[in-house]
Amino acid sequence: MRRLREIYEQIEEDGETNLFCLYVDLEPLIFQETKKEDCWQSTMKKEMHAIQENDTWELTTLPQNHKAIGVKWVYKMKRTTDGEVDRYKVRLVAKGYKQK
Repeated sequence: MRRLREIYEQIEEDGETNLFCLYVDLEPLIFQETKKEDCWQSTMKKEMHAIQENDTWELTTLPQNHKAIGVKWVYKMKRTTDGEVDRYKVRLVAKGYKQK
């Protein structure tokens, strides 16, 4: 792995005009990026349904003087061998690193 700055410096040192492409993953990083896309919205609804159906989590009253552990959505596009999107995968995960 190299930093982007290192890549630019190497190109400048060679004195050549090089064109290069950076791979940009199109998977959303935050919930706001998924609001307008039906594929992600329907996948999130399926995940919430599965969580409820499997009794994965239980909502309880937060004890006094304690902070809740947050959650976040993790998005992943599963692709076929030729690079086409096969399916969208979404997981709702706890931010476990906040636990003591």
